[in-house]
Amino acid sequence: MNFIVSIVVSGFIVTVLVLIPLVGVWAFDMRVLFGIIIPYLAFLTFFVGLIYRVISWARSPVPFRIPTTGGQQKTLPWIKYNRFDNPSNTIGVVGRMIFEVLTFRSLFRNTRMEFRGGPRIGYEWEKWLWLFALMFHYSFLVVVIRHLRFFTEPIPGFVQIVESLDAFFQLGAAPFSGFGLPALLLSGFALLGGVSLLFLRRLLLSQMRYISLPADYFPLFLIMAIALTGILMRYLLKVDVVSVKELTIGLASFKPRS
Repeated sequence: MNFIVSIVVSGFIVTVLVLIPLVGVWAFDMRVLFGIIIPYLAFLTFFVGLIYRVISWARSPVPFRIPTTGGQQKTLPWIKYNRFDNPSNTIGVVGRMIFEVLTFRSLFRNTRMEFRGGPRIGYEWEKWLWLFALMFHYSFLVVVIRHLRFFTEPIPGFVQIVESLDAFFQLGAAPFSGFGLPALLLSGFALLGGVSLLFLRRLLLSQMRYISLPADYFPLFLIMAIALTGILMRYLLKVDVVSVKELTIGLASFKPRS
């Protein structure tokens, strides 16, 4: 499929998903459906789908071993081996998993093959992909942790610490009266920047552009829309935060207010 068609289809689907609740609430006053029923259905679908995926992956047959280790394997006592890249005990396996989950260690070592100057093959270290992926995932994690303050009362201490660290850049009031911005939360802009860079990588690299389908662009556009709407609601649009927290607390306690 042509990459332009894939982008248009994905963008159209995300736009429709954004317009459906707007039209439903503003034109037909379907607040209960979009404010209570659909959030519960989305929450239930997420966990049921997650459990189903884990079970289906666990039941999938593995006809042969696929080694994903690197470095020197443990052999003779006088030969130094790589304890984390090629572990031989439980401690090494746990250490390797920690590095993989927290720092994307395998992605950090990833290289890209491409043809340069005719039949010559070149390899390039994809450090920027590792950096963009790290920035995207950690900023997403910080955003999720910050939003726990809308679902809890009192607000946990670790949420307040994360939010204070995220907002160490302060935007004070302007010299003229009646204008000012709240604290600048870096994670929101880092999330938008990270997903935008991942989108540009898929768009500008010919190999990635050739294999990309609408299903590859759709989550990127969806996360862009989430980040953009969050930034708009915080800095430009007038949002009643108290009413938002009343709604989320009601949903979390299974006592929603209609």
